[in-house]
Amino acid sequence: MAGLHDRGRENFAGLVEGGKARLDALFATVPALGELAVGTVYGHLHERPALDARTREAATLAAIVAAGMVGPPLSVHLRTGPASGLSPAEICEVVVQTAAFAGFPRAVAAADQLNRLFEGHGLPIPAPAVRA
Repeated sequence: MAGLHDRGRENFAGLVEGGKARLDALFATVPALGELAVGTVYGHLHERPALDARTREAATLAAIVAAGMVGPPLSVHLRTGPASGLSPAEICEVVVQTAAFAGFPRAVAAADQLNRLFEGHGLPIPAPAVRA
């Protein structure tokens, strides 16, 4: 597991500025959880070849919204999503798509948090999608 954790830390650091320090702070109290989580998500899953990084991040964001996790997981993936090729407009569209399957309250909570996260990270809030 240590090898996966080390690879995961490197992969995360390549996606998020100051990623290693962020992981150290997040898992300071429970480092064993960090070893498992980072090793699994960024050491193993991140390197599986069947999905490209962009598609993997879109699926991850959908799962985060569906689970109602609008705290650190959404914040982290607002960083790793663009680093993996998702545009801010695509991130918003993932939230819209997820609403139909996971429920509007969870999608609205995610949208509320995204308002703050976009501003806090200096990302442009996407223009509304044009309807055909």
